[in-house]
Amino acid sequence: MLSGLIVMGAATLTVAPLAAHGDVEPVQADAGTTAGQATLPGLASGDRWGIIGRNTLGGPNAVLREGPYGRTGTAFAATQEPPYGQGSLGIIVGSGNDKIAFGNETIFAGDRLSTIRTLKYWVFAGVDSLAGVSLPNITIEADPNVGTAEYTSLVYLPDSSTSPSAPATRTPNVWQQYDASATGSRWYATGATGTLIGCTQATPCSFAELQTRLPDAVVSLSLGISKGRDNAFVGAVDGLQVNNKVYDFEFSGVRTRHI
Repeated sequence: MLSGLIVMGAATLTVAPLAAHGDVEPVQADAGTTAGQATLPGLASGDRWGIIGRNTLGGPNAVLREGPYGRTGTAFAATQEPPYGQGSLGIIVGSGNDKIAFGNETIFAGDRLSTIRTLKYWVFAGVDSLAGVSLPNITIEADPNVGTAEYTSLVYLPDSSTSPSAPATRTPNVWQQYDASATGSRWYATGATGTLIGCTQATPCSFAELQTRLPDAVVSLSLGISKGRDNAFVGAVDGLQVNNKVYDFEFSGVRTRHI
């Protein structure tokens, strides 16, 4: 353990909710619980959230942590709490060859892209300026079920998305929400799939257009948060919402909240 941080790789646990932030999924045995692993009163397994090793390179870091707290006024003290609970997923990525992916390789597998109605998350950029900084994104590994390719990554571009998908004014050192499913969203598909459907990184499309052009696509290997090899980033994410469930990243684990 590192001074208020839990380094991912060890099993994570979820804890009882803070009542001020809404209801949490009742504690129950997780299908992924291994033989001999007890589910303690008030605790549940981490439901298989963690670093996706095959999509991680270099020396990046993703840790469940307390805070960070933002500054929304002129006071010296940072008092803006994380959007859910008291913690978040801290991300540190250097420039060059560093990249990291943190997600779930189990619970979304087989879900149709067309059934995703809401896809949101919160970002905290712990930098003095957002100039030249690319924020962490949502990445969905999918079987596109068009053309001959059986794999593509569907990537949300928070930096080029516009309101209401992205904040009208982007501000460092505060929590801001990005709605990857809203009007103004920008997405692309990697590889041959992107070229085939006309949603490439150079010519991105909205989430609605992506769903229309990939009517039979399904989530295959994972859904989660990624930060690529473009530039350095220090900050955090929280409150990844998929339809009516919010995945709340906390120091003690990942909570599932129904909204």
